[in-house]
Amino acid sequence: MSKIITIALSILVTNILYSQTDSIDSKIRDMIEVMGSTERMKTVANNVIELQEQQNPILKNSEYWQKIKSNIYEYSFENLIDSLIPIYKKHLTEEEVKSIIEFYSSPSGQAMVKKFPLISTESMQVGAAWGEQMLKQIEKEIKASQEKKFESPHTGCSNFRIGNFKYYDNQNNLIKIKREKDFQLETVNGKIYKSKIKWAGDCKYQIWEYQDNNDYSDKVPLLVTIYESDDNGYKYIYKQEGGTEYYLGEIKIAE
Repeated sequence: MSKIITIALSILVTNILYSQTDSIDSKIRDMIEVMGSTERMKTVANNVIELQEQQNPILKNSEYWQKIKSNIYEYSFENLIDSLIPIYKKHLTEEEVKSIIEFYSSPSGQAMVKKFPLISTESMQVGAAWGEQMLKQIEKEIKASQEKKFESPHTGCSNFRIGNFKYYDNQNNLIKIKREKDFQLETVNGKIYKSKIKWAGDCKYQIWEYQDNNDYSDKVPLLVTIYESDDNGYKYIYKQEGGTEYYLGEIKIAE
């Protein structure tokens, strides 16, 4: 819990650094105050504490939270500002600090201070909507690229129908494949799994979990398209028959 609060305060420090400047100690403190940064820090910190309090009902209204609030309000912020002053001195001149204080002391500056929380909230909403729209567009483009790969098989894949191959799964386990005309054996951590293969074209095939009774009527195959190859192996894209999600993989020829 204290780690979360620490992270939140770190974010606040970053925000202050972007919104403040540098000068002698007293001017820097005046600048921080006139910009309303201290009050924003206290408000956000209090919100974080209240959220943690709600998520930890056993400690609700306990001395633990009261102690945190007391330390933050009476001690932590002052020490935080003391730590920030050298940074402001490093990056801002005294004249710049004076100009900032002058602006934020003006009616326009104070209007900015008062309206900043509303502007921030509405900006975050716009940003979230923009981000969601961007992600949808990226997903759409990726989907189109995957469909193109799936529908555009490579050529010259006959040397991949029989032989020894290998690949690595998501846990980086080595999978060895021994492939025959219509089936393949996969060795995974010492265990052997048998699958049926049916080639549907030069560089397209279907693969099922092997059935001893040779009845695959209730099994849904994976549809595989080889879209790129070289002397070392091939890259493929696959999906479950009737499915819409595509997955990529790569198989190498085993020495």
